[in-house]
Amino acid sequence: MAGIALSGFSNLFNSGSILAAVMSSSSLPLLSLSQQAAYMQNQMQEINYIYNQSMSVFSTMMGFVLNPVTGSMTAISSNSYVLNAIATPNTAPGTYNITVQQLAQPEISLLGSFSSANTQLGQSGTISLFFRSDTSSSGITDNNLSATTPGVQEFNITYNGTNTLQDIVNEINNTAGSDVTASIFYNGNTYSLMLAEKQGASTFTTSPSTTQHVIVAEDSSGIFTQNYIQNAQNAVINFGGASVTSNVNQIQNVISGVTLNLSGTGSVILSISQDTSQVANNVSNLINEINNILTPINVLTEKPGTYPSQNSLTSANPFIVPGDFMGNFMLTNLKTQLLSVVQPLENLGVVNYNYQTGQLQFDSNSFQNLLSTSSQTVLNSVTAFVSSLSQAIMNIISPNGALMTEENNISSNYAYTENQIYQMQQSLLLQQQQLQLQFSQVEAVMASSSAEITKLQTLLG
Repeated sequence: MAGIALSGFSNLFNSGSILAAVMSSSSLPLLSLSQQAAYMQNQMQEINYIYNQSMSVFSTMMGFVLNPVTGSMTAISSNSYVLNAIATPNTAPGTYNITVQQLAQPEISLLGSFSSANTQLGQSGTISLFFRSDTSSSGITDNNLSATTPGVQEFNITYNGTNTLQDIVNEINNTAGSDVTASIFYNGNTYSLMLAEKQGASTFTTSPSTTQHVIVAEDSSGIFTQNYIQNAQNAVINFGGASVTSNVNQIQNVISGVTLNLSGTGSVILSISQDTSQVANNVSNLINEINNILTPINVLTEKPGTYPSQNSLTSANPFIVPGDFMGNFMLTNLKTQLLSVVQPLENLGVVNYNYQTGQLQFDSNSFQNLLSTSSQTVLNSVTAFVSSLSQAIMNIISPNGALMTEENNISSNYAYTENQIYQMQQSLLLQQQQLQLQFSQVEAVMASSSAEITKLQTLLG
């Protein structure tokens, strides 16, 4: 009797390929969610790029707080050999007549006469240095000074026969260096100890006198005889009919916000005016900074290829996808705000928006010409521009501003999507485990059936 062919029954069921097909189909929603998450993550990166460009504008404007965009104040002296001046931004412009009657100078004296600065003195003794630190002792003559005299400090410098002139200089500077400067003076023939009042060390000054000095030295051995070669005096200037004195050659706020640096005597005319030399450069920098914000906004909100700046921007920042925010109200409104802040400059005719490039253009030459003919009008327009820009930038970078609100919304949706992805991954994992169990059971049944078929075939011969 002919045999009945029942072989190959178990090969009809391939659980691996069936499981892969089922899981691939079930994973399609997960793939879609993952693509959405990647898209939102990229959008947050794009918004963060615009935020960083806005922060750059903010940093530039903070620099103008110290160096105002409308120009600082400049002070010009008619005779720089007599005085120079520095004016702060809040100084009032004007012209001032100033006469420098005398310069401040410290008292200087010479002590002793020696053949060398490093030869041993050969004698022992003590130099008592008396320093008048204020005017309390102004009525007391030099030979009546002591450590107990009001307004007087005493320093004792002890030396012996092995010490040199240089040793004395070092000891005085170590002991009395905050008030007195010691050095060696060489006249081409001999060396002397030179003592000088530190500039501004005291307010005690004298007219040329043989009885009152700032620094008085009394030497017990007699080898350091003191000879005064320059008396101390205050600087004196005449301003507005009044005399002003100072113990240094720098006088502040005689004119509010102005520092006078004295270098000679005589009369000068000091002119204080606004320095506009950097205004055009400052405005140009701000316009460039605004363009750095407009460029990514244009590329993200318009269809790809609209603006020529697209290629350079995406090449340097591959995460920026042209058209990624096409039709987005927030970014479109942000662009409108930025263009509105330059209105004061557009009214002057020095700034215009190029619709082909999507960039603001600044005409520096026209700006300079207007500045030279109508400076106050131009400066007022610049001030209005900076004020509007400042407000716009603060709104952009504010934690509650439109930019951060948009990023927070995307971030919230991203977190929700990530949670959905996790839940779906867990569900798919459970489904896979269940299918694997079911398929293994089917395979076991089919394996058993295959064995029975084999037996039947054997019996049937």
